Amino acid sequence: MVSDVVRPIDMKDEKEYQLVTVKRRNEGVVSRGILKGKDILVKNYFEVSAGDFIISKRQVIHGANGYVPKILDKSVVSNEYLIIESNNEITTKFWTLISRTHEMYQMFFVSSYGVDVEKMVFNVADWKKRSITIPLVSEQNKIVELFECIDNLIALHQRKPLCKEGDNYAK
Repeated sequence: MVSDVVRPIDMKDEKEYQLVTVKRRNEGVVSRGILKGKDILVKNYFEVSAGDFIISKRQVIHGANGYVPKILDKSVVSNEYLIIESNNEITTKFWTLISRTHEMYQMFFVSSYGVDVEKMVFNVADWKKRSITIPLVSEQNKIVELFECIDNLIALHQRKPLCKEGDNYAK
């Protein structure tokens, strides 16, 4: 079901690279900054594309995973990340939704090992052996579209002024 992808890069000393990471609590993929190849100590990096879903192997039990937005297309991550792309069974936008569920947090946890919760490591092979029930891609797309619509409505209402001009409490 999971289509992970590896796009190794041949890091050049003078070339600049946009590094990305994922924030905990499903807060998404963010920039870590732009560095020249010579300033990146570990050279084992992979390219991510807009629309990929990435998982931090060291922080996944804390919700460190997310969808790569267009603005971060062609960025790079270290080998500490699992890169997933859409396939004919599941889309990365749907992964983004289900990764926030209690069941997926549990699956990430039971597929991780270590003695300290802060230092647990995600066992990708174990995780891939587990199964989940998912709807058809056409239904996934409708579910994603519904949640995107709700998110847009929430954003629209958050921009709406709470007070009208002329109201005494608006001053």
